[in-house]
Amino acid sequence: MKIFAFCAGLALAISLASLSRNAQAQTSPLPPLNDPLYIRLMAQTSPTQAEVVEGASVKHSAYELYIANYGGTPMKIAEVTISGKHRGKLTLEEHHAGEDLKNMFKLASGKTEQESQAILEPGASAAIFLFPALTSDRPTPDRFETAIKVEGQGDHGGSGTIHVAPIMVDRAPPVVITSPVDGPDWQAANGPSNTSAHRRALLFVNGRGRIGQRYAIDWVQLGNNGLTYRGDEHRNASYFAYDHEIRAVADGTIVDVKDGIPENTPNSDKTAVQITYDTLAGNRIVEDLGGGRFAAYAHLRPGTITVKRGSHVHAGQIIGRLGNTGNSSEPHLHFQICDAPSFVDSEGLPFAIDRFTRQSYRISTDTAGKQHLTTGSGVQISNQEPMENELDNFRR
Repeated sequence: MKIFAFCAGLALAISLASLSRNAQAQTSPLPPLNDPLYIRLMAQTSPTQAEVVEGASVKHSAYELYIANYGGTPMKIAEVTISGKHRGKLTLEEHHAGEDLKNMFKLASGKTEQESQAILEPGASAAIFLFPALTSDRPTPDRFETAIKVEGQGDHGGSGTIHVAPIMVDRAPPVVITSPVDGPDWQAANGPSNTSAHRRALLFVNGRGRIGQRYAIDWVQLGNNGLTYRGDEHRNASYFAYDHEIRAVADGTIVDVKDGIPENTPNSDKTAVQITYDTLAGNRIVEDLGGGRFAAYAHLRPGTITVKRGSHVHAGQIIGRLGNTGNSSEPHLHFQICDAPSFVDSEGLPFAIDRFTRQSYRISTDTAGKQHLTTGSGVQISNQEPMENELDNFRR
């Protein structure tokens, strides 16, 4: 019996050793760290150079990473590091991971489950929206270097860090303009931030992704009820901003005008015309400011435009009235500065308004359910761009 037990135990040991060798033979070794043969990620920056915007007394820049997974296994984007350098010396470093990174990550497919984990499936592509904050005590970078840390999610998925080609920074100050609107309590809806609708407005022309609205603002006016209207929300005339005079922001030449598009019914699920490349901005004006900069005014009231192509205008000149045309849900002025005479086929550029008052405010609801706008002290601002949802007063 003892001899039998020993033989049985030996047979079991030999059998287990054989299984172990077979398992090792069937399991592929992990790909080497940072091996480019296994990290099949395409990444490039956009636009061709980054700009600098100053708002709320802080400077930011904005650029995007377009990435695509050319491998056969999923990739997790674990971290993005931005290194700002001036004359080769590090002046800024930001690390984005976890929830912070996920909020910057947008899949082309819009699949929210993968977005919530910052995962790129095989063949998938995404954009990562970056908005680095620049410190006032250090020189503005002349370039951003971006590193992406990836984690392979399959047997052949490579892990490591890739270094994207640097994007240069235009350190020249933004164009200084006057305000296109006058009066109190103008809210910079969808103004510059890393999460505004304009920041994410990636559109394509001839196969090229463009964000002409990168630094754009939708100007609406608030009433003392904390709303943009009083009365019937489905009537354009109920809105405080409606029919307001729109003024040229600088001396320049008009290079594009569109008129005759009828107005939309506010806060409805339909527009008066089909939205196309030509009708997106509604009734519009594009003004050439010189130096490769164009001021674009959108959604104007039909029949109120006072200029035509070739007209020379001066800063402060009335050129139209605020309306609700094109891709617009309520009366507002969409305003942007861009590098070409097109709302879509252009890259957005920052700007600075010469003088205005930044207003502190809060919107509260009383026991009866009514909203109230309460404004506090104002700060005089020179040569900055209003940021998202800022409340500003403009006087000439």
